[in-house]
Amino acid sequence: MQSGKTIEQANAAIRACAPYAPQGGKNALVGNYVGSVLLAGIIIGPIVVASNEDPIRAQGEANAVDRCLAKEGFKRRDLTQEEVSALNARGINARRDLLNHLVMGGTLATFGNT
Repeated sequence: MQSGKTIEQANAAIRACAPYAPQGGKNALVGNYVGSVLLAGIIIGPIVVASNEDPIRAQGEANAVDRCLAKEGFKRRDLTQEEVSALNARGINARRDLLNHLVMGGTLATFGNT
């Protein structure tokens, strides 16, 4: 989210930042492998990391995109269950309006009051 930005601008920023994701995932894995060897030893550490490779990579990718978006002034904001329900209950145009409101920093309580 970023005050004054629309969902289209947020999507454009995500597309611009997406190329950083693969390297972020790779860096997260390398860091975890090195750390695991230091903390759990040369045999056990890598086994633990290998068993969690997909979530580690995914988190590293998300973190890389988040860092890029932060440089553009955006901040990650997870939707509440109520917001998800409200979005799912709306048609496409009303959904876009609500998403724009949320991206701009609004809340469900303030939707329609601005």
